[in-house]
Amino acid sequence: AVLDQIMLDYPGPDKESIRGQWDAFQDMCVDKKLVKTLSVSNFKPFQLDYVLVDNPSLQIKPLVNQLPLNVAYHPPSGMSTVVDQNTKQRNVLVQAWAPLGGSTGRFSSDVKNKLATIGKNYNKSGYQVALRWLVQNGGSYTTSTTKREHFVDNLNIFDFSLTPEEMQTLDTIV
Repeated sequence: AVLDQIMLDYPGPDKESIRGQWDAFQDMCVDKKLVKTLSVSNFKPFQLDYVLVDNPSLQIKPLVNQLPLNVAYHPPSGMSTVVDQNTKQRNVLVQAWAPLGGSTGRFSSDVKNKLATIGKNYNKSGYQVALRWLVQNGGSYTTSTTKREHFVDNLNIFDFSLTPEEMQTLDTIV
């Protein structure tokens, strides 16, 4: 059996450790052909550079960097900074692993109200607005649910776009 993707969940403590981890992943992908693509999670830009820059053993670049991101949990500099540092500068897709709060903390009632107010303009839920904000900023997301209707809702975000003003409102929620 071959896996579509395997993800290095947390980087090691230093450059040597991170490169050792990545070499082991590349071995599974290139030499043993057990995996099609490789990704990382929770890597800061300088840690990605340990894998990507001046690495003589680099054979495969990470496809995704999965990070804890959502409208209420992102750097003060904005989601666009995260996308710039990963996707634009390093060609590694940003994927939010906590797009609806979850392990980064549930959305406050103030955040939920702002999302719901914007959602009314499009006949969308506040959660759909939160997911749209991520995608419109150039990121992607992963969600989990046991309810079919939530799964459908989580994918039903591509038939509207947030205005620049709405994006700015959501950017400043942090």
